[in-house]
Order: sequence, then C-alpha cells, then structure tokens
Amino acid sequence: MDFCKNTNALNNRRVLFEGAAEQPVDSDITLPEYFPDVVRVLKCTLTPRITGVQGTSDRITAEGSALLRILYLSEENCVRCFEQNIPFSKYAECKAAENACVSAHAKTGYVNCRVQSPRRIDIHGSISIAFSMYCRESTPLICGCTGGGVQTRKVQMRYSNLTGCTEKLFSMHETLELGTAKPSIAQIVKCDAAALLEDIKLVAGKALVKGELIVRTLYIADGEENDIQTMEHSMPISQIIEIDGVEEDSTADAVLTVSALEIAAKTDATGALRLLDTSVYLCAQLSLYAECESDVITDAYSTQYEIDLQKRSVEFRSICDRFSDTYLCRGTPDTSGCGIGQIVDMTCQELQYSADMQDSTLRIQGTVRIGLLYRDRENQWGFTDRSFDFTYTRAVAASGGHLLCEPHITVSGVSFLLGAEDKVDARVELDISGVVFSAQTVQAVADIQIDEENRKRQKYAALTIYFAQEGESIWDIARRYNTTAEAIAAENKLSGDTVEAKCKLLIPRV
Repeated sequence: MDFCKNTNALNNRRVLFEGAAEQPVDSDITLPEYFPDVVRVLKCTLTPRITGVQGTSDRITAEGSALLRILYLSEENCVRCFEQNIPFSKYAECKAAENACVSAHAKTGYVNCRVQSPRRIDIHGSISIAFSMYCRESTPLICGCTGGGVQTRKVQMRYSNLTGCTEKLFSMHETLELGTAKPSIAQIVKCDAAALLEDIKLVAGKALVKGELIVRTLYIADGEENDIQTMEHSMPISQIIEIDGVEEDSTADAVLTVSALEIAAKTDATGALRLLDTSVYLCAQLSLYAECESDVITDAYSTQYEIDLQKRSVEFRSICDRFSDTYLCRGTPDTSGCGIGQIVDMTCQELQYSADMQDSTLRIQGTVRIGLLYRDRENQWGFTDRSFDFTYTRAVAASGGHLLCEPHITVSGVSFLLGAEDKVDARVELDISGVVFSAQTVQAVADIQIDEENRKRQKYAALTIYFAQEGESIWDIARRYNTTAEAIAAENKLSGDTVEAKCKLLIPRV
C-alpha cells in the first residue's frame, strides 16, 4: 500500500525560559574631599545598565552596572551631584537550546538613602533583572495525503509565518559638542536617551536597522552657581543584524531599547569642558514574517482501513495592521504645598501600561510618574515626584478572528507649563508602535497512522437510501456510510457541503 502525507511548517515564537533575579545594592558612601558637605538630599536614583548578555549550556548571564546618583544641596544652597558606578554580574540557571535567543532587561526595584553625617550617606536598593530564552519553533501541518482510501476534510488558512527571530546588543560611541550658545560644564547632573526606530531594510540574510537616538543631558554650568542647563542631541542609528529566514516578501518587526547610557564631560581644544563623551548600548529585537497560504486537514477517515487520528489545537496568526504613532500624554498632577516658583527640569521617572483589544480598537491605559526639580517662591531648591494616568486608543484594521497586539512605548520628549496656584501642565510625548495579529484557532490533524492489518469490512449495500435533513453535512453522511463525499454529490447531483433541503439521498458504496 502506498500512503503519502504532504506537510507544511507553521513557525511560531516559543518561550523556553523566563525568570528573574534580584541584585541588592548596598553602599556606604563617603564623599571625596572635593565635594562639599551634604545639607539636604533632593533625589537619589539608581539606574541599571546592561552591557552584555551571554547564554551558556546551563545559564544566562547578564553583565552590567548600577549608576547611583545623589542630587543634594550644599551649605551654600548649591545643587551638587555625586555619582558612583556599581558593577554587577547576575545569572539565571536554565537549560540551553540550540539556536535560541537570550535576553536580559533590568529595572530598579527601590532605592533609599540616609544621611548619616555631612560626609557620609547609606544607600540601600535593589535591581530586578528579567531573563528570557526563546526560539523559533516549527510545527508540521498535514496539508494533504494520498493512498489507503484516506478521505480528508480541509480548510484553507492564511497566516504570517515566523521565518526568523534574533536579539542583538550593540554599542555606539560619539563625542557631542555643546555649541557656542551653551556655557561650559562644571558637573553633569543627569542624562537619558530614547531610541526611535525609523526603517528596516532586508538584504541577503541581513537586516539594516535605522533610527534616531535622542540624548538629553542636564548639567551645572561652569562659573555660575545654580545655573542648570539642559542640552539635547540627536545621533543616527544604523546597524546591520544577521538573521536567518530573510525572504523576498518578508515583513520585519523590530523594537529598539536603550540598555545602557554613559556620558562624561570632556575638554575641547581650549581646555574647557565643552564636549560630551557618549557611550550607549542598544538592544534590537527583530522578527521576520512571510505571508503563507496552506490547506489544513481538520478531519480524516479511510474507506479501506482503520486509522489512528491525532489532533491538536493550532493557532494561526496573521498580520492585519501595523502602526507607529506619536501621542502627547498630558496631565495636571497635584503639586499643592510645594510653593513652586520655577521648574528647572522635568523627568519621566517611570512609565507603566497595559494594553487590550476591544472589538477593533486598541486601548492602552497607563500611569506616568514624573520628577520635578524646582525652586520655590523663596528661592529654595526642591524635588517632588507626581503621577497621572493616561488612556490611548486607536482603531485597527481587523480581518476577523481574535485580535492580539503587544505595543512598545518609548518616551521621546517631555515639556511643561507652570500656571497659577502651583498648577503644572505636564506633557510627555510617547512614541507608540506595534503589530496587530488576527488569531484563529483550528483543531488540526497532527498525524494519520493506517492500520494495514485491520481492513474495514463493508457492511452496506451497493446503494443505500438515506433520508437527509436540511443543513446536514455531506462529509458526516459519507463518513457514517464509509463512502466519499464526492461520490454522494455526484450520485445525487449536489453542490456545496451541506444538504440544502430535506430530501432522499442515494448513498453509493466505494
């Protein structure tokens, strides 16, 4: 007996491991002699930075550091910033898989500081590091078969097949200039960066990722006490990433995130601190999809032999929409009691959000926590944290099925207006992007095994009369009488898959 099965592959991303580890940060800081005494701490921050991720046979290891910054006031009521870099190496135990991608992302759990004396500060904090390992998993789908009297019922599915996925950590280095309009640097107070994706080009097993890195720096000006300046620079991103599965009509989905940022003041040709030596680590997550169409067998039987049929639930995902929006998130947090006279700087301290799909509408709800460095009406320095909520909605192009989307949000800009009675109009610009999938789950035949030693015995006459009801499936009738749907349709001159009206059918034996 010649029995042949034809298969296609359905590729999806499979998470092999997810775990987390805590890295405590405890430090007893004694200020160097060239720093003035601490009178009052304005803000203490702990910024984790991942500079390397490596997977071995039994673990994922993340290398990085935690940048501790203490913004405080001296006896002269001047703002000063002390910073210390605390290196760490953390791992999570897991079993390695061939061709798997590994990643690690860190965030601050908490940080507390206590002034023990004008020269000594105790620091207690924690960093949470999330580890993951994933790969492209291929599931064989039986799309057709011949021989053995096997009859199959099929549905045609269109889906976006994952042809490749990878994750890469890469670095950029550049020396930035302040410009003639800005004063020289006495001390850097704060820096942050946002990576914005612009374009992806696929060529011969490689992806060229292009984007823009926006770097913001807050510093104390040289020669002027309490003169705090802000500076914004733009750096082009251009990175070639090797990835398998590049096809002519591939669709690429990428996410860029900043893993680490280091900025140090540097002297120019005149000897003044007017340059910013900038090093940044970026993480690029890249996925490739190819649009496919395939028959999928949902049921089968043999008119000649007993068979063993195995089924599984298979989810087919198809890209139905892509978007990249800029959304201005506005809020008026309550700052009563602060007596704000002038806002010197506003920072987005944290962004938390969740997304869900309602019909064909994407809704993102979240909370923005901002930090305000200010002077009060008596010219005293202060710092305060405030939060406000936001809701973002957009209609998506739906094509049936269950809609899925995991949007990515980057804070691309901040601004503010100070009104009367301590009213702060905070504006946070969000870069929101994502891919929308339409998902449909099908009970598909995973395997067909024919028992050649167990041949069916024909128990029906050469022609059987059957009284069919309206809407009955011709496939179900054929299976019940061990014949074929094609034979029933031909004998009774039927079209379609169901019986249109109550009638008498002649069931031929095959």
